[in-house]
Amino acid sequence: MSIDLYTIDWTAIGSIATTIALIIAFRSINVSNKQNRENRKLQILLIRQEQEQKRLDEMVNNILEINHSIKPIDVLDFSSKWIEGSFTIEDRRKLDHMADQDLLNNIQLNIQLIKLKNYPTANILLTRLNSIREIYGQWIRCINPLYVFLESGNKLKAEEREMIIAGIVKQMAETCQRINPTCKPIISDIYKQNNKIEDIARDVMNILESEISKQIQVLKPAFEKELYEFVKQEQERIDRIIDIE
Repeated sequence: MSIDLYTIDWTAIGSIATTIALIIAFRSINVSNKQNRENRKLQILLIRQEQEQKRLDEMVNNILEINHSIKPIDVLDFSSKWIEGSFTIEDRRKLDHMADQDLLNNIQLNIQLIKLKNYPTANILLTRLNSIREIYGQWIRCINPLYVFLESGNKLKAEEREMIIAGIVKQMAETCQRINPTCKPIISDIYKQNNKIEDIARDVMNILESEISKQIQVLKPAFEKELYEFVKQEQERIDRIIDIE
């Protein structure tokens, strides 16, 4: 069979070739656009994953720092020294630092609760930690001023000093009874058996240190276990962000 080159419709062939080229180009562009969309989606997911990880890490670091600063042994140690009258200048400095740290912890927790208001599981955890901090802070807010006013000597009038100390003792008594209602008759007996407010303060502090340290020793391990489970679940969720989308 012979082919006459003059009889071939080169225009038609050119049109077909152009059409094929356009189809190939369109498919290439479509594939490229799809890849770009997938790449953008992946980038967005990676950014989201990074943000979620940063938020979790920041929250956990703050929680661990606050949790570590709440030590039942400090409650027992410093309370005993104050009751026995063996406070040193160094003890006083440490107590001031603990009071400052408790104030800072309270601020940090409140900021975290505001920042993580749309993070329900985290809010539950932070609220629980704040309850422990509040118990510990109650002790700090009692022993710190008690030391100051009992050691104030002639700087304050006796009546004024006794009135301030009586107010602090009332706070301690209310805290003890709130933690453990069975303390109420014991504290009533302390008031009956002592005439000096200083003696009442020391006896009530003896009860307060015991109740608060016991409460913290119960609550902290339970909280730490809950923190572990929370971090485990959140980390698994963050690791799955790319896979589930």
